[in-house]
Amino acid sequence: MSLQAIKDVRQAWATLRTRPDLEHLPFWRQSIEMAALFALRGIGPGYYLQARWWRPGVPFGDKWAHLNRKEYNAFIDRWNARPYQKSSQHKLIEKAVLQLVGVPTPECIGFLHPQRGARTDGSSLRQLEDLERLCRELMGKTICFKPVEGYGGVGFSAFRIGAGPTLIHPATGQETSLPDWWELAARNHEGYIVEHYLEQHPVLSAIHPSSVNTLRIWLYQARGEVRIAGAFLRVGRHGSLVDNTSSGGLYCPVDLASGKLLHAANAKNPLQTMNRHPDTGGQVAGVALPYWADCQAVAARAMQAFPKMNVAGVDVAIAVNGPHMIELNVRPDQIGCARINLPLRQVDRWMREP
Repeated sequence: MSLQAIKDVRQAWATLRTRPDLEHLPFWRQSIEMAALFALRGIGPGYYLQARWWRPGVPFGDKWAHLNRKEYNAFIDRWNARPYQKSSQHKLIEKAVLQLVGVPTPECIGFLHPQRGARTDGSSLRQLEDLERLCRELMGKTICFKPVEGYGGVGFSAFRIGAGPTLIHPATGQETSLPDWWELAARNHEGYIVEHYLEQHPVLSAIHPSSVNTLRIWLYQARGEVRIAGAFLRVGRHGSLVDNTSSGGLYCPVDLASGKLLHAANAKNPLQTMNRHPDTGGQVAGVALPYWADCQAVAARAMQAFPKMNVAGVDVAIAVNGPHMIELNVRPDQIGCARINLPLRQVDRWMREP
């Protein structure tokens, strides 16, 4: 156990001592569980804290049935065939497949790339002049640039197109000239998907309006049956355009039966839970997600659109007219299993049944 892990445990216990509202296992019991899970299962205390396993209501059998990192990678490779994993990880391929089978997804404008770029009508989107022509046609609209190879919201940008044309940050109003953005974008040699910006449902905007707050839905399938394992809403902070927890966002677990948000949690300090968004004051706890049943159905359709994919963490945004697929993750962050208490050993056992 690392010194950092020991420090994190001590800090968590110090917090629990000051929070009489948080019922927890005795510290000696937590110590024994952490030691056993680390020594015998390779599951560290950091994961224990993220999963909030100090809560008395979590059976130890469920904790034991979670996977360590090596087991998790083997689980993913067993159920998502390696030769096919890249098919949904490249956003251009992913977008094409989703549109082909009619899964709702933000409207694609084109693929921006210096050698292979093209708009959906087949015209060129390879040079700065092509981008300028596109922006003149979309004056006043808001568009997004997503790296086709990206993770955690890194490289994502959204702009309202102003006169000039210029690119205007939708939250701050800061203007960027097309040549300046083009120079920065040239560092990404893989290119960008260009999409129309998705206006999210007012229920989600009321929590944090700057970011499109997306659902991460974990699901799996076998023998023609799809099961929803759990879900949480990711919400941005401090006016950020992205909602990813790796970029500082919050996560809000969802009650699967009702589609209601339980609370907001700080990804870096899972003992810190909130009923309202700390920046906007927007209500979180008890908020019913619109189109919850449709969100689950869209997630299932998206996973089934890709060959040899049986486990996924699917990102869904909710617009006024319903859910839209943002992206699929064939190897989603394992920490998500802790946040929704997903014992993958039990999932693996069910999937192996004849």
